[in-house]
Amino acid sequence: MGLDVVALLVKLGVSLDTGSPPITSPGVISWCGRISEVSPELLQLGLVAGMEIWSSGQGFAPLDREAIEEWLFDAPRGNHLIIAERELTFDPANPPIRENRELLVWSKDSFAAVIGHAVLDGRLTLFEESVVETEVETESSIFQGPGPFALKPSNDFSILEEEGLDVSLAKPVMIESRIYLVKGSLVGPEKEEIKSWVLDCGGLHHLTDFELLNRAPMLNREKLPLAEELDFTDVLSQRRPHSDGMGDLLRWWKFEQEGEIAEQYDVLVPAHKGLDAYGKVWLIDGVTNTLHRNF
Repeated sequence: MGLDVVALLVKLGVSLDTGSPPITSPGVISWCGRISEVSPELLQLGLVAGMEIWSSGQGFAPLDREAIEEWLFDAPRGNHLIIAERELTFDPANPPIRENRELLVWSKDSFAAVIGHAVLDGRLTLFEESVVETEVETESSIFQGPGPFALKPSNDFSILEEEGLDVSLAKPVMIESRIYLVKGSLVGPEKEEIKSWVLDCGGLHHLTDFELLNRAPMLNREKLPLAEELDFTDVLSQRRPHSDGMGDLLRWWKFEQEGEIAEQYDVLVPAHKGLDAYGKVWLIDGVTNTLHRNF
């Protein structure tokens, strides 16, 4: 989903269990997690331990009463909160009713009010203090303390649109990965020393820049295959113009494995996991925006 509802709820003081989601039919409304603990402030708003949290996802189409009634047919017994990230065509104070299901609906304005009060009370910072901007060509001292370290996603979902996949129906997860600070030489018409970051997340990816989150969201963790034998040649070699005095020509600069130094750090990569029309699992990582299938 475009808005990271789970991460925002955690910042508001909600402890979420994102394992064992209820079995429901695919639709507009998707499961976010189950409340294990709730702050006194949010308890006053109707949130209770064991409550299932749902989101409508973002979109132009409004959320109508019929969509709620269809979802409610599969909803398990207990307490439920639907966070509407789109407009409503009904009064959220009078949602559909089903026996043994207690339903609370937050409209966009209601959710915005909860966030606004948290900002005014000092429970939520207006500016993201947890993001540490880093120049990746500089020092590795950004990785201090115990890992794993969480990377900040860019959330570019354009490849999903090309493949006909809907991120609003996917679940946010974290991928257990590794990142390397690689020091070595590029050999071409000349020889030069380089220092580059390479992410190992279902393949090796050269990162020109990235940011760290100070705290990882409380999400389920997934794994993609990691490189068994590290070879940075393909990912770090470059083809670029070089002047030989007669003009610029494209020349290869090959990364030289001999003498390389690679510092390894364990990281968590934010991602979204979903199902395609055939029930096959797909995963898109939020740092390289690579779509993974059949993993």
